[in-house]
Amino acid sequence: MIKEIKPDNEIFNSKEFQNDKYKFYIILKNLPSPELELYSDEENYIICRGSKKWPTWIWTKDNFDKSVIGEIEELITRYLTDNDKDKFTCKKELYDLLRDRNFDHINKDDYFEMGFLICRRTKEPKLCDGVLSRPTEADRKILEQYWYDDNIEMNGIEPITMEQAKKDVDEFIKDDKFYVLRNNTNKIVCMVGYGIVENQAKLNHVYTPVEERKKGYAANLIYLVTNKLLDKGLVPLLYTDYNYIPSNKAYINAGYEDTGILINFSCSK
Repeated sequence: MIKEIKPDNEIFNSKEFQNDKYKFYIILKNLPSPELELYSDEENYIICRGSKKWPTWIWTKDNFDKSVIGEIEELITRYLTDNDKDKFTCKKELYDLLRDRNFDHINKDDYFEMGFLICRRTKEPKLCDGVLSRPTEADRKILEQYWYDDNIEMNGIEPITMEQAKKDVDEFIKDDKFYVLRNNTNKIVCMVGYGIVENQAKLNHVYTPVEERKKGYAANLIYLVTNKLLDKGLVPLLYTDYNYIPSNKAYINAGYEDTGILINFSCSK
């Protein structure tokens, strides 16, 4: 039965959700939001959105009771806005079931396989000339360009303007959880940030400019930052484009484990 639940609901302590809590980090991150929309049958699924501006995440336990699919479809419909598309993330098992049932609202041409990687122990990659450091005001312009280029390269998944890039870089420079790698000419050749929820540290904003790729910079930066996180007792994790092999290779070379995929898709009214 559909219920609106609170962030302290017992389903979050269930064995099934605890097994998936790292992969569904974003649900935990959204729980403190004042705009939280949170529903569950308290056994098979959780549907969570922190804000109408953000994607909705749907957790289902493995081999969930398929008789609740009607409830899940009803809830997806409730979450739809007047936007052209509303974004959702779920396990492939649920996505395939929605598709096979010809769920009216699903956009079958909008499908993205998002990899989930986690690190328990690092592996030293091939060394390069990079040195880990924090960015300074003097790095502002180059970081603005990198962040803007990164968003363009991601094919508009999270499009931003240069003005927005400038605002974001303000936060990067202030944030003690944002790092860069400088080569032997002091040029920034890679960047990465991370956020923390409970004991989890999610890497984000990983970017290497095109002309500096295939030199080992990303793997070395990830390795150095991940060691810092492990030393603090945190569990490093991240989401990737599962089919973009060069990026995934950098993480795996630093010791990350490929644990499979989640599906990003969209629905419309």
